[in-house]
Amino acid sequence: MWIFLDIDGVLVPEKKFDIPVERENLLKFDPICLQIFEDVLQRYPKVLVVISSSWREVFPFELVRPLFSPSIVERIVGFTPFLDPKIIHEFQYLRYQEVLEFLRHNNALDDFWVAIDDIAEHYPPNSKVIVTDAYNGFDAYAALALEQHLSAA
Repeated sequence: MWIFLDIDGVLVPEKKFDIPVERENLLKFDPICLQIFEDVLQRYPKVLVVISSSWREVFPFELVRPLFSPSIVERIVGFTPFLDPKIIHEFQYLRYQEVLEFLRHNNALDDFWVAIDDIAEHYPPNSKVIVTDAYNGFDAYAALALEQHLSAA
């Protein structure tokens, strides 16, 4: 089972930016959002997490992975791939295509997966995506939706 995880609007809610953010706090997740997300993951030890966020364009995996708790960090397995810039204009749902490409590369197209993102338009309608409220990030509602997806798998 795979979770494709966006970060901004999920583990870094927009409300974080209501007050000035100091430079040393830029590379941190909201502790409440992270705790709620990781609490669900603790109940599903076989679930692996792939970062599908734009953070992968700015930060190396080696900086993002340790932002998760020690009990979860080994299950954070990578970033979705970047698609060929010559053909990305052909895709209406770029993030969805990146997810599919990751699954193809890992011989996992038939595996269960769910995405967590604050922008529904990154995925086609009726996709397995949990859409968070960007201002609040991953909250109890998102946790319930994730729990329902994972328990159904």
